[in-house]
Amino acid sequence: MKNIFKMLPILFLVIMTSCKKDKDNSTIAASELSTYQLAVTLKKQTGTDLRLFYFTQNGNEITATLEGLNIKKTQTVIIKNDSFTFDELGDGNITYKVSFAKDVNGNLSFKNVSVTNKADITMSIDGSYISKLSDIKGDFDIYGYTYENMNGPYGLTFIKNTNNWRWGISANNGTYTKISRGAWKGMLDGKAYFALTIEEHYKGIMRPFLLIKGEDANFYKFGLV
Repeated sequence: MKNIFKMLPILFLVIMTSCKKDKDNSTIAASELSTYQLAVTLKKQTGTDLRLFYFTQNGNEITATLEGLNIKKTQTVIIKNDSFTFDELGDGNITYKVSFAKDVNGNLSFKNVSVTNKADITMSIDGSYISKLSDIKGDFDIYGYTYENMNGPYGLTFIKNTNNWRWGISANNGTYTKISRGAWKGMLDGKAYFALTIEEHYKGIMRPFLLIKGEDANFYKFGLV
């Protein structure tokens, strides 16, 4: 009996420590993500890859959708300590962890973004972008945007009031389907392409860029003219 009483403080400490570990100190609700879009560029052994996260409200739940060139996966968002994790393949092999911060005006930013790939430990986040949907230049079909290639010749143009795009490397028009604000998947000359829009500082100003991952395994960056 004496030994039991001696153990009580230790048991109490273990219980309290466990409760502290499980405590959720989030200041951000999952619903706040519904007005944002996230993008990451990935550094892999085979080159640069591209992922998009966007969010939709389903009843009381927020669903995150991850898109890549040949990938689409959905998952319910669970925020814990201002972070959420996303399992790309649903088998635990490739997982992303995104942590957020919020300023006094309620605007979200990244605190940290990481990826773990059990099959390729060299995979890492090369760039991460968080954008308000209202700030994304996504009306390709309405305004017929033109972009310059940031890494070579041959710009890219969207043909107004159509779902066609033209790239200087081909004499043919490509087609595309919007998947989210400023993001699309399309075809040109029988090859698939996946694109999304970000903004970043360029020569002292914030400039919209179109990032494209091609079926040819290449990664392209275009700046809005």
